[in-house]
Amino acid sequence: MADKASRAENAASGRRTVRPPGEESRAVVIVGAGLAGSIAAYRLAQAGIESTVLERGQRWPITGSGDTFPRFPSCDKRLIWRDGTVGDGVLPRVPWLPDKAREALWPRSTGLLDIAWHGNLTTVCGAGVGGGTLVYGGMLPQPDAEQFGEVFPDVPYEEMREDYYPRARRRLRAQVFPDDVLKSRRYRSNRLWKTLLERSGMAPERVYSTFDFDVIRAELSGEAKPSATVGQYLFTGCNSGAKMSVDRTYLARAEATGKTSVRPLHNVTRIAHRSGRYRVTVERLDRNGTVAGVSTVVCDRLILAAGGVHTPRLLVTARDTGALPDLNEHVGAGWGTNGDQAPLIKTFTTPTGAPQGGPPAFLARSRGGSVMVSHGGYPLPFETGLMQCTGLGVPDGYGQWTYDAARERAVLDWPSQGDRSVRRKVASVMHEITDQFRHGAIVFDPFKRNPLVLHPLGGVAVGRATDSYGRLHGYRGLYCLDSALMPGSTAAVNPALTIAAMAERCLDHIIADFG
Repeated sequence: MADKASRAENAASGRRTVRPPGEESRAVVIVGAGLAGSIAAYRLAQAGIESTVLERGQRWPITGSGDTFPRFPSCDKRLIWRDGTVGDGVLPRVPWLPDKAREALWPRSTGLLDIAWHGNLTTVCGAGVGGGTLVYGGMLPQPDAEQFGEVFPDVPYEEMREDYYPRARRRLRAQVFPDDVLKSRRYRSNRLWKTLLERSGMAPERVYSTFDFDVIRAELSGEAKPSATVGQYLFTGCNSGAKMSVDRTYLARAEATGKTSVRPLHNVTRIAHRSGRYRVTVERLDRNGTVAGVSTVVCDRLILAAGGVHTPRLLVTARDTGALPDLNEHVGAGWGTNGDQAPLIKTFTTPTGAPQGGPPAFLARSRGGSVMVSHGGYPLPFETGLMQCTGLGVPDGYGQWTYDAARERAVLDWPSQGDRSVRRKVASVMHEITDQFRHGAIVFDPFKRNPLVLHPLGGVAVGRATDSYGRLHGYRGLYCLDSALMPGSTAAVNPALTIAAMAERCLDHIIADFG
């Protein structure tokens, strides 16, 4: 179905366009309704430009009943994304297991977490309108200048510090963790973490995060369903609505203008360029993940914002199958883990509280800033003596997406020792911290042999696969604005703030392209 503008143009010129069934025309298409896709939709809408956002996941509206998201540990089908493709989900492909048996063991679902096994690491992404911000911890730390300059040598840090970081924090509705919440018994482990950091000589930094602490106060007083305050803030969403995911900030503002159309359960499987326009192949899914139909959207400008797994996968497939042959050799390269580490502290006798509230209250950086560590609440309702921590740094090695013609899909090749120095540095910092327990504690990494990557980044690195503002080399009207634009790292911090600030920076420069 052609849109009104196309029909008017054809009528004025005397042409009659006949489109195949299931094909429609749009001026601007955005693939992905996560952080970068929502920012792009908002900025375009501000400029009076219409866009269509295609999101493979479903909407997750916060309701008064407080049951939008599955609750850990009582998780259900809403938790895991499973679309039936080979290699998706938490089950690696077993050659002797028939596809029907796989389907029976793990049925299709349009759940929150897209977990993909890549042989020697596992990536975790958010699925749904809001993308990764539905399931992330909401932390918005800013990189140190020195670390940023090493990772982003062509992006002026002063520009980011003075304009784009503050702008992104403001529009994401960032708040700093407040004292009165910290005093609650639910945040015992956060207070303990602060004490340990101080004893070890590390300066605790208050965390800016995308949480509404008035809602958290309502949870603590019994006026809202306990969610973040009982550890239900990470992976499983936040049923109280305390977490301000981008579907409730940037994207809500974009939709309010009437210029943005969001289509959930629209899974983009292929992109191509033909006759000066982009062709986007879309599977329309039902809530169980079953394909209800396939259609094509033709557009003049295409913004990719599907994240650090799916954006490079789409582009590498398109380049190496001839659908976008002019993409350069940097597409697919420079993929990284952001140095993600997931150590656990187990105390010998010191209680850590139960359940432990989130989001994280304090982070700390190693001397020199090459590593950042933080602690977030553990959701189990009984005392465990456990403290869930994260560590981040700049990885040593980088992965490469390549197209496997035999399997007809793009695959990730990651060097098994790519995070070796980060792992060593994080372990050293964590041992310094655990040494401060007066009655003893140990630290261990349950994902040491097969890393769990919560922040997959890169594959379409800025300044290499694109120009300095996200325009893909080789094509006019094709953009990447998401985590794939990061060169495998965001300089030893959680990536959300830098992704948002970079998207804002890119859009300041490319918005004129859409006029």
